[in-house]
Amino acid sequence: MNENQQWAHNELKSLIKNSPSYEDQAFYRGLDQLMLRQAQRLINATGELDGRSWADK
Repeated sequence: MNENQQWAHNELKSLIKNSPSYEDQAFYRGLDQLMLRQAQRLINATGELDGRSWADK
């Protein structure tokens, strides 16, 4: 996770902890999970691109 993603993750954790309603907490949890999955997809895509650039053709 890069610095911006880590900051957003920490902010969402804080919002989850301080939200009074279950609906808000669920929304922030879903948003956090989406952000983490997108970060993982970026890492995977970067690795795939790097792997393809080094592969023999």
